[in-house]
Amino acid sequence: MDRITGQNYIIVDGKRQFTNGPPATTIPADFLNAIQEEIMTVIAAAGITPNGSIYTQLLDALNYLISLKVLGGRGYAMGGNTGAVSAEIDGLQFSDEIAINPAAVLSVARADTAGVNSSIRGYAMGGSAGAYSAEIDGLQFSDETAINPIAVLSVARYGLAGVNSSIRGYAMGGSAGAYSTEIDGLQFSDEIAINPIAVLSVARYDTAGVNSSIRGYAMGGWTGANSAEIDGIQFSDETAINPAAVLSVARYGTAGVNSSIRGYVMGGWTGVNSAEIDGIQFSDETAINPAAVLSVARYGTAGVNSSIRGYAMGGWTGAVSAEIDGIQFSDETAINPIAVLPVARYGSAGVQSGGVL
Repeated sequence: MDRITGQNYIIVDGKRQFTNGPPATTIPADFLNAIQEEIMTVIAAAGITPNGSIYTQLLDALNYLISLKVLGGRGYAMGGNTGAVSAEIDGLQFSDEIAINPAAVLSVARADTAGVNSSIRGYAMGGSAGAYSAEIDGLQFSDETAINPIAVLSVARYGLAGVNSSIRGYAMGGSAGAYSTEIDGLQFSDEIAINPIAVLSVARYDTAGVNSSIRGYAMGGWTGANSAEIDGIQFSDETAINPAAVLSVARYGTAGVNSSIRGYVMGGWTGVNSAEIDGIQFSDETAINPAAVLSVARYGTAGVNSSIRGYAMGGWTGAVSAEIDGIQFSDETAINPIAVLPVARYGSAGVQSGGVL
């Protein structure tokens, strides 16, 4: 916005200012609209619904947005399987690595969903609840209440990879009785369903999703055999991509996390539970294979990341697991926080507030 430009303003210390006059400064509509929209932009960025009878919304929005920068946000595991399909939402506070357990639960209990997140909401898409699901539900970050948009996926299926740009979330691959190359998802601004023309290069399920700021990748999975494939979508024009790089270890049921420069696939199943961590360098799309491994070999974990660390949460070791471990991005060393998930399970979707996309 700009300083007042209405008639009869005065100059004080080189700045246009109001005066009571006479004559008083005229206040034009565009000036008042600018003030309104500057304030509403902050409130909207925090995911708060405007309400004319609440006089603390700007303060609430600023407190929330500042907390994301200072505390680094939270990682959530949504849904999964404990022996039965679950609607549980729990996770990790990034700043001090303590476990969290919001009261909210998913609208539909299910497992093997794709997790995507905007800056204000986290979504679980698809999955299995005894039948293939097209459901989209999730969590409002600002107050940790449950959300349930009207939109559903174009194709009901499970074992999908979730990736997101700043404006859209995509579910890639999966199985609906046959291995799928489908890419569909959600437009964040109005929560309507999207269905790009692009499809994955290789049909498979139980892939891991990671994303840079410009591309989303589906890594690994099961095609009838363990896969090391890396393919995905270009966000700008929603065309398919298929880098030459492949994972160092072919497997499925992995967790995907990403820093701003690299995407990592953690854990999974190769025929036995795996602790492997490998992935892709975003700048040149070459394969990477850090020396670090997970503290506990398992598959079916949820991947979440802060700006400095990536975490694998839950999974299956031969029994349902509440383990949280992962990787430090700066030096690619293994990490193993003390915290564990409040509910042990596998097949959860991972989303995060306050981390990198």
